[in-house]
Amino acid sequence: MDSQDPKRMTDAGRRRSGGAPRSDDFLYHLYRGSNMLLQDQVHEAKAELEQALKLQPQDAKSQDLLAGVYFRLGVYPQAIEIWRGLTEVYGDDATLRVNLGLALFKTGQADEALEQIHEALKIQPDHGRAWGYLGLIRWRLGQLESARDAFLRGGQATMARRMEDALGHSSDAPPAEPLREEAAEVLEAQDRRAMRDAAEEAIAKLESAQPDLAIAPERERGQTGAWQPMELGSEPVPKRGAPAGRMVGGVASLSQQLDRWTVQLPESMAFAVGPDGRLHSASAHDLYVRLATLQAVHGNLESKMVHRRARGKDLEDFLGGDDPIFHVKGPARLTLEVEPEEHIVVLRLEEDILYVRETRVLAFDDRIAFESARLPFGKGEPVPMLQLHGSGMVALRLEAHPTALPVIEGQEVRANPERVVGWTGRLFPNMQKGTAPYSLTAPRLVFRGEGAVLLG
Repeated sequence: MDSQDPKRMTDAGRRRSGGAPRSDDFLYHLYRGSNMLLQDQVHEAKAELEQALKLQPQDAKSQDLLAGVYFRLGVYPQAIEIWRGLTEVYGDDATLRVNLGLALFKTGQADEALEQIHEALKIQPDHGRAWGYLGLIRWRLGQLESARDAFLRGGQATMARRMEDALGHSSDAPPAEPLREEAAEVLEAQDRRAMRDAAEEAIAKLESAQPDLAIAPERERGQTGAWQPMELGSEPVPKRGAPAGRMVGGVASLSQQLDRWTVQLPESMAFAVGPDGRLHSASAHDLYVRLATLQAVHGNLESKMVHRRARGKDLEDFLGGDDPIFHVKGPARLTLEVEPEEHIVVLRLEEDILYVRETRVLAFDDRIAFESARLPFGKGEPVPMLQLHGSGMVALRLEAHPTALPVIEGQEVRANPERVVGWTGRLFPNMQKGTAPYSLTAPRLVFRGEGAVLLG
């Protein structure tokens, strides 16, 4: 499943896609559905997109996204019906034909699937994903030589080499079962990436074109509230009680209550935790933020998804995983909120290096650089980590204030990997067994060097 290329859309298609006025309710459901797709909440996205189409049945973007949802859920007949209808209107949109071809192939209609892919390549000969999907279909059909050529045209040299290796046996024989399974995995991975691309494109268009989704700027009021950037080990900011104020008939006036409730973020602070326990930002800098926690935004919000990064190069998967972290263009005024069992800690880094579990990072500003890592914490899959370094601010979401265990040169500290939130300083973690007599019960994550381990 792939996203549409608006440059390939006919004039009639453009008019159909954008001609009707879009209601606030429609935009709300479309925006929510797109965000849920980015978080792989496919069933929830289906309900939101279906609601959007009830309000605007002819909206092409919503139809395309909903078809992609049906495709992900395995409801291929509905996906085929939608994409077939869209190709009748947008006949020169190569991507729609690729989407339709994949859905047809999933239902065993390989011949018609190939027709749609070939039509897409006639429209757009440089459509890399069309060539890639053509290679996958040929591969699944056992046509390894054709698959190799298609992968080469699509710029997928690694896949082409696999076909070349398989051709060393017989070009006429169908692929072995492991190859078939691997082909299915590759196909599903590309489907997921394309779904995210389509959802991200929809969100970007909504955010750039729909002021309806933004909150109007508040009128200026007097500064109230007790702001405090929370340093490591400090207590949470307490919720303040209401001041006495002037009473009218025993009840505070609306103006007085608004003054009590209004918060003003101090200038020159990227983040601060307010008396309401929420994270507020009025940053002049670009930010990296988990938008799933967003509660309010002033004005328009320009954002894009961010890939994990290692050694200065972007990786394939997205930063934050299923709860992605977005790059938000500054200046930005935001309000974020975490789960009731969590609280927010704001730290100021001053050329420090902080390693922290990726899931615990709520936001940071662009004065802080990041690198991704994966460490073998505890049981199961390695835990994604972030290395944050520079001079800026970072907000963490924690279930409790961490305990800092100092580590000095020449002495190791062992810790339960399940309880490690992160660490700072020049530390070198390693997983190893303990020594007798407590080798069976000793914590297996060992830190050496100089710094502090953070336990939560």
